[in-house]
Amino acid sequence: RYFPAALASTHVYDHTAGNMTLALGIGQEELEELLWFFRREDPSTWNYSVLALSFVALILGLLLLAINIVRNRKRKIHVYREAVQTTQQAELEAKQALMPVQEEYSPAELRKQEPVLQDQRSGEVVVHWKDGTVTSLYT
Repeated sequence: RYFPAALASTHVYDHTAGNMTLALGIGQEELEELLWFFRREDPSTWNYSVLALSFVALILGLLLLAINIVRNRKRKIHVYREAVQTTQQAELEAKQALMPVQEEYSPAELRKQEPVLQDQRSGEVVVHWKDGTVTSLYT
């Protein structure tokens, strides 16, 4: 509590000066010399150094902001492409589930099934089962 009073004036009362020397570990003469040095020092170098430091901090902040913007854009584009790809795969799987799988059968079996399909009348509902049998829905 006595330190601001010591900085404000070089003429300090004896009881506060005694406490200051005990608290700081320096003598009254050294304290007056330091106070005189800091009073007559030119603050322009300090002001310029703080100004330069603030510009460096501003440039660093803008650089980090730019890096963050670029990464967020890349992440959003990547997520969008994955979403489009998964929806396309889901649509393809849904289309393949609706279409009968003809790859398991030989071409000879396909030729056998073709005359059966040609013999049917128009308007008749035919069901193709997964095991390969073809039956009409209504007899």
